[in-house]
Amino acid sequence: MNGAYITAVLFFNYHVSCCDPAQGYSRLSPRGTTEGDLLRGVVVPPFALAGGQATLGCSFQLSATRLYSLKWYHNNTEFYRFVPTERARAINIQPTPEFSVAEVFRSDQHVTLSLTRLTPAASGRYRCEVIAEHPSFRTEAASGTMAVLREPLSPPVVDGAREIYQTSEVIKIGCRPRHAAPPGHLSVLSWYLDGRKVLDEYLSPFNATSQGVALPGLSLRVPGQEVAAAGGTVQAECRLSLGPHSISTFKTLRVRVRMVSYVGPYQSAGTHITRDTRQVTAVLTSVLLLLLLNQ
Repeated sequence: MNGAYITAVLFFNYHVSCCDPAQGYSRLSPRGTTEGDLLRGVVVPPFALAGGQATLGCSFQLSATRLYSLKWYHNNTEFYRFVPTERARAINIQPTPEFSVAEVFRSDQHVTLSLTRLTPAASGRYRCEVIAEHPSFRTEAASGTMAVLREPLSPPVVDGAREIYQTSEVIKIGCRPRHAAPPGHLSVLSWYLDGRKVLDEYLSPFNATSQGVALPGLSLRVPGQEVAAAGGTVQAECRLSLGPHSISTFKTLRVRVRMVSYVGPYQSAGTHITRDTRQVTAVLTSVLLLLLLNQ
């Protein structure tokens, strides 16, 4: 249909995902790890949410000796101890106001702990210490740092978007964090179009300021012709990531697409049929009128 256009309205939405143990966790091994070392590494999530949960892991390998003890420390304060030789009380968990502790898995090579009811004071360094049995009492340790966020992540702010664009335009929108990242940490912004990560050639960083605080932003530039080629509509997603946590703001971008009419053989035939039908209808109407008048 000539002159017809496809139009729509932008909308806002956001989605939260968090705490994926397969991504963003720090897996740290002691320096100079060799085949004879006891401690193979620790797993400490770099971020957690206040009131939420975090999982700690400590892996060790004992071949020529046995385990005397495995301990976990928070900022040099012991909160978990496993001593296999103390059969009456092999597990000792010290209560702490910063978090609650539960052992969720233990084998001859690994111990996994779950920290719940986290408070902001639970931030800091977590160290796993492994001690071999007599006579060496060899001791090895590895650690990782976790920051507990007081509030959940806020969705990023997307600026500069319009309801609709022309195909000849270059769509440019910016994205920035709503708040600054915790001290010593850096949030990461990324753009996605219809679920696919945008190439660097369409992105450019910029500096934004909110309440006197400098915030790194990331702008997206997309030719309107590419949106038109995709059907006139794409969903743009700006994703903010902080360790294993991420949150997104979505916008639907649309371009004005002209629907072109093609006059082909079928349409020509249809036109002739319509014209013939009108002529037949007119003749029948005249005949009926004559019959009525003659009665």
